[in-house]
Amino acid sequence: MTEHSDRFISKVELIMDSPTERNKFKSLTNFDDKIAFLRGHFIMDEMSIRLLERKYLLSESSREILMNQLEDIVLRSEN
Repeated sequence: MTEHSDRFISKVELIMDSPTERNKFKSLTNFDDKIAFLRGHFIMDEMSIRLLERKYLLSESSREILMNQLEDIVLRSEN
């Protein structure tokens, strides 16, 4: 796992370290399902979810940035 200053992204990296969780995430097809999966994951805490909502879900461009970051994390975790 890489060091990351973003608490939410750090939690996502922990989740994606698990092949089972990574495969569950990859099987989801739309943005809302992926966000619901991450938001509801047991490893997430309230601060991480608040960061997600404030930093990534307020604008369409932020959502696109988030999806790109998530795809990068999945790819790094697979290698």
